[in-house]
Amino acid sequence: MKLTEFRIENYRSIQDSGWVAIDDIAAIVGKNESGKTSLLTALWKFKPFHDEPYNLKREWPRGRRKEMSEDKVVSTVRFQFTPAEVADIEAIHESAKGITGVEIKRNYAGEYLHNFIPKNPNDDHDLMWVVSLLKKQLGHPPEPCSDHFKNQYKAGFKTFIEGVKEHGGSQHAVKEAPKFKAQVNTYPHPHNQPLDNQAAQKLQAQIDATVSEIETTPMQRVVDFIHARMPTFVYMDDYRTFRGAAQLDEVLKRKQRSEPQDDDETVTILMEMSGLNLEQEVKKGNEEDREQRILDMNDASQTLTSLIADRWSQKKYEVMFQADGQHFITFVKDAKDKVLVPLEERSRGFQWFFSFDMMFMYETQGMFENAIILLDEPGLHLHAAAQRDLLNRMKAYAQSNQLVYTTHLPFMIEFTRLDNIYVAEEMPNAGTKVHKNWATADKDARFTLQAALGLSWSQSLFVGQFNLVVEGVTDFWFLTSISTLLRDAGQTGLDEQLVLTPVGGASKAAYVGTILHGQNLKVAVLLDSDPEGKTAYEQLIHQWILDEKHVLRLGDVLGVVDQRTLEDLFDEGYYVGHVSAAYAKELGGKPLVVPADRSRPVIQRIEEALKAHGVDKFNKGRAAKRIMDDLPRKKLADLPVETVENFKKVILAINAIADGWKKSS
Repeated sequence: MKLTEFRIENYRSIQDSGWVAIDDIAAIVGKNESGKTSLLTALWKFKPFHDEPYNLKREWPRGRRKEMSEDKVVSTVRFQFTPAEVADIEAIHESAKGITGVEIKRNYAGEYLHNFIPKNPNDDHDLMWVVSLLKKQLGHPPEPCSDHFKNQYKAGFKTFIEGVKEHGGSQHAVKEAPKFKAQVNTYPHPHNQPLDNQAAQKLQAQIDATVSEIETTPMQRVVDFIHARMPTFVYMDDYRTFRGAAQLDEVLKRKQRSEPQDDDETVTILMEMSGLNLEQEVKKGNEEDREQRILDMNDASQTLTSLIADRWSQKKYEVMFQADGQHFITFVKDAKDKVLVPLEERSRGFQWFFSFDMMFMYETQGMFENAIILLDEPGLHLHAAAQRDLLNRMKAYAQSNQLVYTTHLPFMIEFTRLDNIYVAEEMPNAGTKVHKNWATADKDARFTLQAALGLSWSQSLFVGQFNLVVEGVTDFWFLTSISTLLRDAGQTGLDEQLVLTPVGGASKAAYVGTILHGQNLKVAVLLDSDPEGKTAYEQLIHQWILDEKHVLRLGDVLGVVDQRTLEDLFDEGYYVGHVSAAYAKELGGKPLVVPADRSRPVIQRIEEALKAHGVDKFNKGRAAKRIMDDLPRKKLADLPVETVENFKKVILAINAIADGWKKSS
C-alpha cells in the first residue's frame, strides 16, 4: 500500500489543511506557529505503533464549540494498492474486482470509515450464498452422531431457512441463529428417541462458526485485509531524544502507579529491544551476584548491537549497557569513534540520529520498511553541512518507506525535488492551510525556499528587471549563441534587456518564475512542450497566477501539437551529426540511425537509437558542448535554414513579451 495524499481537518489550528500529495518524500515549509506540528501529529494518530487516540476536549479547534462531536473526521488518507494487493483483494470476492485503492477517514471516536476506489465491495452477502452456506454447514448432522439426530432438528432448520429466504438473507440469519441454536436441545424426535447430546453440542458450535462467517461480509474481509498491511505511522520531533540512564527501581514504581515520565519510556524501549526485563533487572539490582549481571548486560549489549548491524546499514553503532545496583546507563558510539561515551553526553545531533534509529526500529519491528515517517523540524541542532548529511539520510529512509517532514531551514530543502515542497501558513478565519502557491505565501514561508534556491544556484541565478526563465543551461547556451549570430547578420536577436536564468528543469522553472513574479519583477518562462513542461505550465497558469501570455511552450510557438524540446529547433541532421561525433567511441564507426517519427522529440528518438548500441542513457550535454564549440566559428548563413527559422520564431515570441512590458512601464 502506498500513501498518495492526505488531508487534516478539525484539529487544533487546522480547520481544513487541503490535500497534500506525497510520492516518496514531501516537505512542509513554514514559519513557527504555522501549524506544521499539528499537521504531523494529526496524521501520526491515524495509525501509530501504539494507538494514540484523538482528544476531543484538548485538540478540537477553539471557537467552534457548538460543532464539537466525536464523529467529526480528523485525518483522511488515500492509499494506492500494488498489483499483488489488487490480485489478493479480487480473490476475496467477486464484488472486489477492479478495486485499486482506498480512502480512509478516522474521526475523534477513533473509528475508521472506508471508501474504496472506484467502488466498495458488497456490504452484505448474496441471499443464495447465505442459504447455500447454511445448507452446507448445518444441513447434515455432525459426524459422528446417531442417524436419527437430523430428524430431531429438521423441522426447526427448515423454518430457519425459509425465514432467511423470506426476510432477505444474512441479517435475518444472524438475528435468528441464536434462537435456532437454543432450540436444538428441545426439538422432539418423531419416535421419541433420546437426544444425541454430543452431536447437539457439535451442531451448536457449527451454528456459531457459520454465523461468524456470515457476519464477515466481503466489505469487512477487504477492510481486514488492508488493515493488516497498512503502514505504521512513525513520528519523531527534534526534542524526542532517548535517555539511556535511569534508576530502575524508580522507573518501575512510576510504571506501577501509571505515572511514567518521558525518559522512562525510552529506557524501557532500549531494554525491551535488548531482551532485558525491567522487573527482573530491578530484582537483580538487589542481589549479590554481580558477575552474572555483568554477563547479562554484556549479552544484552551485543544483542542490540547485532540487531542494529543486521537491519540498518546507514549508520553503524555499538551499544554497551552497564548497571550498578539500580543505576542503569547506556554507552553508545558510532563506527568512527573508539571511545564509549554515555548517550546523554553525545552531541545533540548524534543523539537525534541514534534516537530516531531506535524509535524507527522499535515501531517497525526491526524491519525498517512499510512505514510513513513523520519528522518534525529535523536537524535544528545540526550545522549546515550536517543538515545536508541528514537530508541524504532521510532519502535513504524513504527508499523502503514514505517520509513527510517539516522545516524552515534552507539546507533541509532538497533542490532536485522542488515539486514535492508545500508551504504551511495560518490564514485569517481559515486556520492552517497547506498548499504550493508560493506567490501568495507569507514572506517568512517564502524566504526558506528563496534562500534554498539562492544557496543551490549560487552564481547561476541572475536577476534583472526583465527576466526569461529557461529550463536548463543548454537552453541558455543555444538561445544566446543563435541570438548573437542573428545580430551579427544584422537581424533581430534577443532583447538586450532580458536576463536569462537557467534553472535545471521544468518544475524549478515554475518555482523560480513564481518567486521572481512575487518580487514584482517582469518574468516570462520558456518550457518544452513535453509532459514535464505541461505540468509546469499548469502550475504557473492555474495555481500561481502568472499571466498565460508570459508562459511559452515550444510546440505552441512552432505551431505544432507534438512534443518538442529546445533540441528540436535544430535541423535534425545537424543535431544528430553532433550526437554521433560525441558518441563516436560507443558507436564504433557504425552509423546512428534515428527513427524518422517526427511526432516525438529528437532526444527521445536518439536515446532509442543509442540503446541499440548498448548506451542506456543519452547525455545531451555531450552533444551540447560540441555544438557550443561549433556555433562561435560559424556565421548565420552556415546554419541550416530550418535551424535559423525555428530559433527566429522563438526569439520573436520572447521579444514580443519584452516589448509588452516596456509599453506598460
